[in-house]
Amino acid sequence: MIETIQQAVKPHDKYQIEIKLDYELVEAKHTQYKITTYFFVPQSLGVAKNNYSKADFYRDIQNYIRLKTPNFILRDFTENSASPLNAIEKIIAVENWANNPISKKRLIDNFKFLSAMLKSSIREHFNLIEQRIAEATPDSKIHLIIHNLIEEFLIESQKITNQYRSFYSVFNLPNVDIQVFIAYKFTDESISLLLEESAVEMFQIVEDYSKKSNRGDFKQQLNTLVKAETKHRRSHGYPSILKEDSDNEEYTFRTSVLKKYAASVLYLSTAVRREGTGLEQLLFAIAAGVSMIFATVVAFYFQWQYGNFTFAFFVALVIGYMFKDRIKELSRALFARYLENKLYDRRIVIKTQDGHHKLGILKEKVSFIPEDAVPGRVLRTRNRDPFTELDNDGQGENIIRYTKEVILHTDTFKKNFTDVPEITGVNDIIRYDIRAYLNKMAEPIQERFYLQDEQLQSMMCHKVYHINIVSRYASPYPEKGKLYKRTRLVLNREGIKRVEHISV
Repeated sequence: MIETIQQAVKPHDKYQIEIKLDYELVEAKHTQYKITTYFFVPQSLGVAKNNYSKADFYRDIQNYIRLKTPNFILRDFTENSASPLNAIEKIIAVENWANNPISKKRLIDNFKFLSAMLKSSIREHFNLIEQRIAEATPDSKIHLIIHNLIEEFLIESQKITNQYRSFYSVFNLPNVDIQVFIAYKFTDESISLLLEESAVEMFQIVEDYSKKSNRGDFKQQLNTLVKAETKHRRSHGYPSILKEDSDNEEYTFRTSVLKKYAASVLYLSTAVRREGTGLEQLLFAIAAGVSMIFATVVAFYFQWQYGNFTFAFFVALVIGYMFKDRIKELSRALFARYLENKLYDRRIVIKTQDGHHKLGILKEKVSFIPEDAVPGRVLRTRNRDPFTELDNDGQGENIIRYTKEVILHTDTFKKNFTDVPEITGVNDIIRYDIRAYLNKMAEPIQERFYLQDEQLQSMMCHKVYHINIVSRYASPYPEKGKLYKRTRLVLNREGIKRVEHISV
């Protein structure tokens, strides 16, 4: 089961990496995963326990929890009974649907699901084309491998838009709630933009890999598709039109907002709170009680031995108070260390968007650890060489351990997502800001001199730093298993240069 966790690590921008984890729901009462990520940080970057606290780490990290987009191929949108298109048809086939608040919500959800799922399906379609091209042998005729995929995109995208736009006359009526009609139009504009962008990308593939005899026909069809979508948006008054001699600010803004609008149906509600606050207060109260017992016993003993209002009793009270205070603080420190080892830092409760139904729990914990606390398999996956030891002056690396435990209630997912395509998992998207690692870095480009033919020459050299990330995935329930993955961040003072995936 552990192979059902899928990881994707990529730069989000110059200063943030994005780690996307897919957790599959399994046929059990609940699904549980535990992911431990080790950041191996060079000593030269100056990021250590004394200057990078838990609060700093959680400030730099953002979590987004959302439903995994249902997996459809393009033809499923018109042929699969679970498709949002077919769900919309079933809703509007019911008598008096326009006056039913539940139907209104179901329609808006299915509009959004349609746009979000279509984006995912087209992306997977392009990924398949790239995969087929990459796998082709030198003597393969690539056009035979990808032509049917190009045709599939052209044919199925036309079917999808025809069926969706046939609903326009149904929703453009006085008895239809204005919010439903607005949602319909937003989705229509979103799909149009998506198909236009995809057609441009497909045009480049045709240009590079299609057979000459078919190239002209495919390019003409793609050009026709782009013109048709532009004309459609213009005729319906959608402002998302690319214009020459313009900064196209509105086009970019609307494209971004519409993507977020479609994806909003996938995001789940979360509530973050500290883990174990009740237990912490209980243990601290016990610490105060133990120290008070000591002080009281000392007071009673000296009072019994020397009586009230004596100098010895006075000294005993002072000493008892001194030790009471120290015992209390020592006990608090011991209990705090115990809690740190046994409990997580934060608990994130995952709920449905309305916040009414609890779908699962995500717990987080972060700490700096010594190298001897790192499991041997993790160190072997890190695969540190002697040159790395030189880079760190033989002192090793600073190691941050970030642990997440995820518990998903499979049965609750099934009960609460019955009116949409099957939900098979959850995406956990982590964005981590790496600017804390850049402060001690040298200049990113440095000049170096060398001799060539008795002439002094110079060239510019790039200065980079490596942060190695090793992730260990475990599945405590329902089946045990472990999986290890390694990623290397290549950074310079200006931010992320690239992300490298290292095979293990």
